[in-house]
Amino acid sequence: MEMIDVSAGVTMFMPVFAFLLVFAVTYGLLSKTKVLGENKFVHILVSFAVAIIFLASASAIHYAKVSAGWFAAFIISLLFIVLIVGLVRKNLEDIMTKGFAWFIVISLILIFIFSGAYVFRDVINTYLSRPRAIIFDPTIFGVVILVGVTIFAAWLMTREK
Repeated sequence: MEMIDVSAGVTMFMPVFAFLLVFAVTYGLLSKTKVLGENKFVHILVSFAVAIIFLASASAIHYAKVSAGWFAAFIISLLFIVLIVGLVRKNLEDIMTKGFAWFIVISLILIFIFSGAYVFRDVINTYLSRPRAIIFDPTIFGVVILVGVTIFAAWLMTREK
């Protein structure tokens, strides 16, 4: 009897899954926070643009793969822990506190930070190996100047007369 290799089929669709994940998360955040207003078309358009830009970068897709795997493992583990505690104590209000919610948020942030450190370790090591080069790197210097000009322009446009 021959074994069916499912991983090959899933691997082929991984860019599609990464696109959908980034699109859904971006759309959810924009809809929930209403940063760009309440127009759903704008939310969909911006989410689509972010997902397309994300899809164009191979390292960003790898970051989504690593983060999604750890995120799923964390959520499933958390579900089982809450289920066991709920069965033992018969009262979930004891575990569902504000501190527990902060534990989940901090854990998810750490997952994203460690996933980013794992995926982008070569870039991080390049810059950390020569810290003086970070200051004088044209790309970083250009970003600093752009941010400075943006802050100055925003201050000029919003200042009281």
